[in-house]
Amino acid sequence: MGKVKIMTIGILDSGLGGYSVYHALRAAYPQASFLFLADQANAPFGDKSKEDIFNIACDAIEWFKARNIKEVLVACNTISALVLEEIIPLYPEMKITGIIDLTIKQITDHHDQILVAATQGTINSQVYPNKIKTLLPGSIGIGVALPQLVIQLENLAPKAEIEAYLTSVLSPYKNKVQAVIMACTHYPLMKSAFESILDAKAYDSEKPIVELFRNRTLHSGPCHVMTTKDPEFMAKKIKILFNTDETVELAQVTHADRRCQ
Repeated sequence: MGKVKIMTIGILDSGLGGYSVYHALRAAYPQASFLFLADQANAPFGDKSKEDIFNIACDAIEWFKARNIKEVLVACNTISALVLEEIIPLYPEMKITGIIDLTIKQITDHHDQILVAATQGTINSQVYPNKIKTLLPGSIGIGVALPQLVIQLENLAPKAEIEAYLTSVLSPYKNKVQAVIMACTHYPLMKSAFESILDAKAYDSEKPIVELFRNRTLHSGPCHVMTTKDPEFMAKKIKILFNTDETVELAQVTHADRRCQ
């Protein structure tokens, strides 16, 4: 795939979570042009060091830049939490947007305690509890890591197995929190399980991301879904989880010309 000559919007994530964002944006803006990159070769991101996440994100941004993409939505909480603030100044010619503030700001009802379910990297960053304290005064964010969930979802583990894992980790928080933020774009694939186990309202980033583009004129054009790993397997997973026949292309993302060393 060569350079894009139109105002295509890039979307970056490690896999199926980002596809859920892409899928929602396609439904809301069917004529708009999006390019989704799933860096499945490096997934999962959540157990990697900050340095590794920094390099992975830089490689991806360079990949988008080489294709003339001027705007990238980072549909990944781990990147947004750990390194986005360091990367944005390195690319002043590009508009790079994370999803953490968007996700938190949609919560308008008061909750004393909000569970933040996320990858280990996002939990370690403490960005969600800190931002909840600032953006939702009077609320406390409690973090819990779900290190197996992304792996289970990417590998199409049986639903019963995933629900058993979620129950084992989340059930101690039932009746202790009034809401849960699913702070990973993969997690909404199990939204009903989160709400059932916790008996609490679950929030994710899909709706605020769609609303982010609501008042903008988006350029029309083709859309592409690309992965750094196995296009055929990703297309199969998309068919099973989203009942969508999707053409998935292979992306070659390298360390060449990495700007942020």
